[in-house]
Order: sequence, then structure tokens, then C-alpha cells
Amino acid sequence: MNHHEDDARPSIPPLRGTRISRSVLLSNPRLIGIWRKHFDETSWRLYAISVFAPHVLGHRYALEEPRYLKAYVQQQARKVENMIGWARKQLEANGLQEGEPGALEHLDTDIRSPLANAYADLFIRADLAIRLLDALWVQGGLTDSGHQERTRAVHGAALGILGETRRAHARCRHRIEVQYLGREAAAPTGARPKPSAHPS
Repeated sequence: MNHHEDDARPSIPPLRGTRISRSVLLSNPRLIGIWRKHFDETSWRLYAISVFAPHVLGHRYALEEPRYLKAYVQQQARKVENMIGWARKQLEANGLQEGEPGALEHLDTDIRSPLANAYADLFIRADLAIRLLDALWVQGGLTDSGHQERTRAVHGAALGILGETRRAHARCRHRIEVQYLGREAAAPTGARPKPSAHPS
């Protein structure tokens, strides 16, 4: 199954708890499309992994998935920063302009976890990386194939986090179901716990 398919996206319910309103400005059409299509879903899953699952599963699994995802997000962020550094060196070495963003898209979201905040930061840096790569390409400092390969890698950083978050969320949901069903099977008839209304 392709984890980027539309039918994998859930219907996102209203969430309780604290939220921070955040706005980002993006200019790359592909990144804007990824944000509009997937950011709220990913943020919702990150909330479930970071806040809800540890509460339900307890100390045994409390930090496993959030730690894994934090390391993965940092890894993807380093890839984007390395691309920014590489592009700037090429521009400077050839005396080329860095370029300026075209029309900017104003995008609003609610942030409920540090991982979602880091994911939003990655979009902003990825937008810069692609602008620098575009500037290189427009001024002849990057071939068509080189431009396509490097911009695809930057887009892949954002989509990679989406995929890893879906898989981590599925693992958390499975553990919650196993733990709940195990308690239910052991409980006397008429004393079984009611399922929680969790964001999974």
C-alpha cells in the first residue's frame, strides 16, 4: 500500500488540550500542496503519538515512538540544511544571485506538540532550499536533471516524515488495541472497561 494515497488520510476529529496558532509563508507550489494535503493529518498523528499514546500505554512505551520520530525529523532537517549549504556555496562560487520568493502563500495551523512545530520549521527551510536550487537552475548553475533530483530530495524530506509518522501511529494504535483487548479479555463479564475516545 502506498502510504501517500488519499484513502490513508483519516477524518480528523476536534482535539482537546492546549494549542498554539502558527502561520507559515511558503512559495514553492509543491510544498504548499504537501502542506495543504498532509500537514494537519501529520500534526494530529504526532499529537496522538506524543500525548495520547504515552498516557494510555504508560512508562513502557511512553518515549519509544516520540524519540524515534524526533530523531527522524532531525535527520530530515539536516538533509535540508545540507542542501541549503551546498546551494549557497555554488551560488557564491559562481557569483550568482540567491533569488527572491515569488508570490507567498499564507498557511495557518494549530500546533499541539514539539514534533509538529519542528515539522512546520522543516517546511520553511525546505522552501528556502528549493528557492536556492531554483536560483542556481535559472542562472545556468544547475542542469535540468540536477535540479529535478535535488528538489525531489527536498520534497522527499517532508513526505518522508509523513510516512514515518503514519507507521509510528499505526504501531501505537496496535499497542493500545492489544493492551485494551488484553484487559477486556481478563475482566469479569459486566466489568469490562469502556473504550477510550482516543485520537487514533
